[in-house]
Amino acid sequence: MTTIFKIPMSKTVLTFFLLIVAIVAAAVAWSFNSGLTWTGICLIAVAGPLSMFYWYMLYITPKRATVTVADEGVLLAAPPFASAVIPWASVVKTFRVDLKKDADFKFTKTKKYMTFGAYRSGMVEIKDGREAVVVTNRSDVLCIQTEDRYYLIGPSDLPGFLEAVEKAAP
Repeated sequence: MTTIFKIPMSKTVLTFFLLIVAIVAAAVAWSFNSGLTWTGICLIAVAGPLSMFYWYMLYITPKRATVTVADEGVLLAAPPFASAVIPWASVVKTFRVDLKKDADFKFTKTKKYMTFGAYRSGMVEIKDGREAVVVTNRSDVLCIQTEDRYYLIGPSDLPGFLEAVEKAAP
C-alpha cells in the first residue's frame, strides 16, 4: 500500500508574507496618490519580482514536497533541493530525532539547501561528518539511516508517517 505525506510551509509564514505584500501595495498606492510617482514605480519594479520569487520559494516549492511510503521503500520528493529513493533493503535503522535538542544532528555544512522558519529542505552535513538529506517543516523528525547517509523527514502528519513506515518496513 502506498501512502503520501505532504511537507508544506507553515501557514503563519505565508500569512506574514502576504501581510508584507499588502503593506508594500499600500505604500505603492500612497506614493502614486501623493505625487511620488517615481517612488511608486521603483517599489513596483523591485517588490514585484521579489514578491513573485519569494512566493515561489515559500509556497510553490514546499507545496510540491512529499514523502511516499510504499511496500518497496520511501520516495522523497522535494524539488529542487532534495529527492531520494530509499529501498527498504538499504535501511539500517529508523529512529526519532529532535533537530533542536539532539547535538549529534547539528548541521555543520549545507549544500543545495533552503530554510525558512521551521521548513528545511536540502542536503546537509551533520556533526559526525556524514551527509543527511533533510525535508521537514518541524523540529521532530524520523531519521532513516542507510549505509550512505541519514534521511531526516518530518511531514505535517508525523504520527501517520511513523505508522506507515512501521507497517511498510520489513
